[in-house]
Amino acid sequence: MKFKFLVLASTIAVTLTACDKQEANTTQDKAQAEVVFDTQIKKFSYVVGVDMGGQLRTSDIQIDREAFALGLSDSLDSHPPRIAKEELEGVVQAFHDEQQTKIKQNEDTMRSISESNIKAGSAFLAENSIKDGVNTTESGLQYKVITAGNGAMPTADSRVEVNYRGTLIDGTEFDASTKHGGSVELNVGEVIPGWTEALKRMKEGAKWELYLPSELAYGPQGTGGIIGPSATLIFEVELLKVLGAE
Repeated sequence: MKFKFLVLASTIAVTLTACDKQEANTTQDKAQAEVVFDTQIKKFSYVVGVDMGGQLRTSDIQIDREAFALGLSDSLDSHPPRIAKEELEGVVQAFHDEQQTKIKQNEDTMRSISESNIKAGSAFLAENSIKDGVNTTESGLQYKVITAGNGAMPTADSRVEVNYRGTLIDGTEFDASTKHGGSVELNVGEVIPGWTEALKRMKEGAKWELYLPSELAYGPQGTGGIIGPSATLIFEVELLKVLGAE
């Protein structure tokens, strides 16, 4: 979760302090006018709003826009909080408890998916390792040479041009160079470990199929998308050209 609880805690601390100092709780309605970005401070203020909104949008926290805007306005105007201190403390505690429950549920779900992926991946790799043409390295990388190639071999410092296609072990495609307009350039030492190891073994013009255990791919965290935690992956990689050192 990107939303920083420290920021929330600091805001609440300020609010509670204001509760101690002020008891009035009057109604203050503010009309919202269309903002014209004709000054630097207006532009900067908008950027701050976009940043705050982005953090909230990408988190699991639900926000009522009108109440949020009113709270922000009251704070900037040093207006007395409209919720009593005792109730506010309860609201904050309830929010904290709810978030902790969600985090625990998410961790349990991810752990279950990870265990399932480890089991499926191990079974796949064990069966795949005895197939004709499949080689297994000391690290656990499995690969099959489709085209050997006969050009230069890259090092960890090289930049290369490749075509590729990646799938899960059930055949689901999650990425391909064709989705990015064709071949792509990358630094050999800055990709996932299985790719780095394989590319350093390939010659220019080679085309290999790679079978990566999760520790050579995206590990227990996955990518947060279609590649789940501890997922075993399959890549078809074609080394088109070694461009030289980065």
